[in-house]
Amino acid sequence: METLIDMEQKRLIKKFHTLLGKANIDSDGKEAILSAYNVESTKDLTVGELIEVCNAIDTRANPRLAELDKYRKRLMASIGGWLRAMTVSSNGAKIKAIACRASGKSDFNDIPLEQLRSLYAAFNKKQKDLAMVENITIEELNKLTLMN
Repeated sequence: METLIDMEQKRLIKKFHTLLGKANIDSDGKEAILSAYNVESTKDLTVGELIEVCNAIDTRANPRLAELDKYRKRLMASIGGWLRAMTVSSNGAKIKAIACRASGKSDFNDIPLEQLRSLYAAFNKKQKDLAMVENITIEELNKLTLMN
């Protein structure tokens, strides 16, 4: 009897071969990919490795996906930096929830590229604004201390 993992592995192997064709990767390229995982056949890859390699091929074959991925990571870093500047603890789920709330989307991966760029810039500006306000506050407190 075939397990769910076996069925998923078969599905991913089919996806792998389909992506190889879409990305115009020949048999030499396939062998290079497999050798990077120290295997000779796709059947020797784990489900996790198959997911990883399929995502890598798909991203390389589709530059739009690569750019979306890049800006998702940038937005997450920007929101994380803003939260750190406010001395608020964070994690990936919290950061994604903030991004979803800011974008009006229910799923982080549904945020379009232009909105990712816009939110990235907005959260970077928030960080700069917080730093500027903190510097001004320190300067004013120092002036008050010197006056007394």
